[in-house]
Amino acid sequence: MSSDHGYPRPPLPPLSAGRGLFVVFEGLDGAGTTSQSTLLANWLREHDRDVELTHEPSHGPTGVMLRSVLGRRMTMDVAALALAFAADRLDHLYNDRNGLVGRLASGSWVVCDRYVLSSLAYQASQGLDPDWLVSINQHAIQPDVTVFVDAAPSVCLARIGRRSSDDELFHGHAQLGQVQESYREILRRGMFVGGLITVDGDEPMDIVAKQVRAGLVSWIVQNEPALAATFGPGA
Repeated sequence: MSSDHGYPRPPLPPLSAGRGLFVVFEGLDGAGTTSQSTLLANWLREHDRDVELTHEPSHGPTGVMLRSVLGRRMTMDVAALALAFAADRLDHLYNDRNGLVGRLASGSWVVCDRYVLSSLAYQASQGLDPDWLVSINQHAIQPDVTVFVDAAPSVCLARIGRRSSDDELFHGHAQLGQVQESYREILRRGMFVGGLITVDGDEPMDIVAKQVRAGLVSWIVQNEPALAATFGPGA
């Protein structure tokens, strides 16, 4: 979803014009989005694709502040937090020096760990109006493909406990359950999704990675067959 009102930006060229594919990973904390986005980016590079692997919050100045909030090193009003995520996203996309839109237009593929759906799911779980959250993200471009790593909150919490003892925002069973329900509702509405690939995040990492690759190749064959030759038979 995008709008030119008050914020004119040229549209991205179509994939047929040589633009890069924009793939985002979504899921609960602990679902494995970071691991799976890294594995997919590496696999795409093995198939001779120029890939930008990135994440949100970004490494930009607003993203650094957001990581402090998520790590409970500072606090922020929930609505202000939502606006900060939207601001970080705009800079991540449109920054003149290293914005993702420029990378995509130049032909690079972009794999992003978390994007708009994370904002909608996590911040709606804090009681914010979903329609308002959509409105403040209206200038974000739609991904071509969203990979939803669907993992149970109990599995996610066990993984979080193994990797860190830090108490981060949203790291509670009830909170993750609310976020999961928010994700399901948002995915039903279909906004900021593009093509949807759902994988079983409860499975071991290598099994999930195979599901991701198979789902992406299937989507490409069905929707962008000119790109399918990149991967060859049996990819």
